[in-house]
Amino acid sequence: MEFYAINLLYFIIVIPIIIIISIILLKLRERNNLLEIIILSVLLFIVRFVLIFFQDTIGIMPYFVEDVIFYGLLLVFGIGFTLIYAFKIEKVRLEEIGGRVESLKKSILYGLLGYIPLICVFPLVISLADVQVAPNITIEKIFVGFCFAMLGAVYEEIFFRGIIQNRFSKLSENNHLKTILFTAITFTATHIFYLPFTGFGIYYIFVFVMAVVLSILRIKCDLFACAINHGGIVFILIILG
Repeated sequence: MEFYAINLLYFIIVIPIIIIISIILLKLRERNNLLEIIILSVLLFIVRFVLIFFQDTIGIMPYFVEDVIFYGLLLVFGIGFTLIYAFKIEKVRLEEIGGRVESLKKSILYGLLGYIPLICVFPLVISLADVQVAPNITIEKIFVGFCFAMLGAVYEEIFFRGIIQNRFSKLSENNHLKTILFTAITFTATHIFYLPFTGFGIYYIFVFVMAVVLSILRIKCDLFACAINHGGIVFILIILG
C-alpha cells in the first residue's frame, strides 16, 4: 500500500477556497441566478484542477497511484462537502433535485441502458488515446475505483445533474435541449487540464457524451439512475486502466 503525506496538502489548499467561495454563494441569496451557477461551476473546476499539481503522487485519469489513504479521505471529503453544500448553502431537499426514486426497477434499467452509447465509444478512446488495457486488479485498485465511483455517483451527480441542471432548467423555462447542452458543457469544462489532451481530445469527447447521457437520464428518470450509470462507468475505466 502506497502513502504520500504530501497528498494531504491538497485538503489544506482546497478547504479554504471552498469556504471562501461558499460564503460568497451564501451571500448571493437570489436563487436561479446564472452568475451563481457560474461561480459554483468555477468552484467545482478548482476542486478538480488542484489535483493536477499532485499527479506524481496520486496519478491522473486513467492511471492512478493506489494511495488508499488519500482516496479514502477524498471520498469522505467529497461526499461531506456535497451534503453540507446542498443542505446548508443551497438549502434544498434531495427530492427537489431528483433524488426521489419512484420506481427502483426503472432507475436501474435506465441507468444500465445508458451504458450502451458509452461502451460504444470505449474502442475509440482506447485507439486514439493509446490506452494500455492490461488490468492488474488489486485490492487497492478496487478500493480506488470504488472511491471514484462513489464520488461520481454522489458528489458529481448531486452538483451537476442535481443542483446545476435543476437551476438552469428553471432559468431556461424547462427547455430540455438548452439544459442538456449547458450542463454537459459545464461538466466537460470542469475536467479541463485534469484529463490529457490526447487523441484529438477523445477523453473530452467521451466526457461530453457521458454528460449528455446523464442529463437525459436525469430528465427521463432520477438521480439514482444517473448514479448507477456514472459510478459504474468510472469504476470500469479505473479497473481497466
